Amino acid sequence: MTKKAALVAAFLFALPVTAAAAPRSFAPLTAEPALQVAPSGMTYGVLPDPAQPTAAISLWYRAPAAGFEGPPLPGLSRLAALTVAASTPITGTPLARLVQSGGGRFSVAAYPESVAITILVSPEHVKAVVRAVTTDYFAPVTDATGFALAQRDVAEDAIYRSYDPPDAVEEALQSALFRDGPFHDGTLVEPKTIAALTLDQVRAYAERAFRPANAILILTGNVDPSAIDDAATRDGALPSAEALVNQTPAPAGPPVQHTANVEGTGFGWAGPAISDEASATALDFTADALFAPKTGIVQRALGTLNAEVTGKFVTYHDPGLFLVTISGADAKAALPVVQRAIAQAATPMNATAFASARAGFEYRLLTDLETPAELADTFGWYAVEGNFAYAPASSRYFHVAAELTPQAVARTVARYLTASPAVVTLVRARPAATPKPS
Repeated sequence: MTKKAALVAAFLFALPVTAAAAPRSFAPLTAEPALQVAPSGMTYGVLPDPAQPTAAISLWYRAPAAGFEGPPLPGLSRLAALTVAASTPITGTPLARLVQSGGGRFSVAAYPESVAITILVSPEHVKAVVRAVTTDYFAPVTDATGFALAQRDVAEDAIYRSYDPPDAVEEALQSALFRDGPFHDGTLVEPKTIAALTLDQVRAYAERAFRPANAILILTGNVDPSAIDDAATRDGALPSAEALVNQTPAPAGPPVQHTANVEGTGFGWAGPAISDEASATALDFTADALFAPKTGIVQRALGTLNAEVTGKFVTYHDPGLFLVTISGADAKAALPVVQRAIAQAATPMNATAFASARAGFEYRLLTDLETPAELADTFGWYAVEGNFAYAPASSRYFHVAAELTPQAVARTVARYLTASPAVVTLVRARPAATPKPS
């Protein structure tokens, strides 16, 4: 969806929180949320909702998935975050185990230029977990036991992701769209690469990436604002945050073919930056109108074709990405259906169809913002990408969406999606021929 799409989400411990989250009313937040900066340099925001039975604690870092310098090492950010959580800190209890003991859920999600640690807990554990997560990551301990556990988890996740067609195609598309940098390097890694990484590499990365000045801490759900006090009042004249890199798109080239564990085709375009709110929202709307499950123009046009088609606009700092994937037995037949629908999106929709599509778009946005975890995920993403106030959970985003017109959307599509896209096809490796007996 609009806020980002889950390029990778993985779990070291995934334990159900005892109480189910209460659904929010279908309306954006009426009060505009704000971020503050602590003496240590940590940025933080608290969005309490006492009606929720649970709380989400989400710690985000601007940190390239494949490392800061030297040869790219995809998977490094997630490996480092998991190693810290599984290692024994100065407080004596590994963070993941602490969360587990309170019936909570711990997860790490790695993206090309950021990494997020998210913890779901019951309200009575919030203050202790906030203290623990900030203590453990701001002064990271990485030991051999935690490193081994994290390596196993990252390797297993890499295998799983390599067999997911949309995930694998999106990863290849991002690499094709850029010459170098975090998007080009990606997050999908081979298990042998993870096995070759050393504890020293992980430790050096953690010490640079996880410092307080580089952190954005978001609390949502049933949280008391005082839960942030300990972390927010710590001193620490530390270096400034890592800057987000403006990526340079690669020039348009011929279609690219890669050997992979799955088959699929994709095409993608570089889109507007997160600061261009009108254009980014227009492409959010376009992706939803075309590719929303069951109701999207493309999904309905596919009819009985056996094809999985996904399309999304991912709102990044600069540029955003519009990514389309096609897989399944009838992928070849689905390709012209998708291409025709995208081309037609450069022509304004009629007023009635547009009003219906926009209502569906806003409804689906709001249904993705019902739980503390979803809110923390959305606000954390937009904060780390540099435009917190524009997050779709705030009224500002919905005001921009309300200002969309068929003509404005069509102009944005014509500007960004009529240029030649990057095209990538994944094919399975052919098995080696068996020698004929002599």
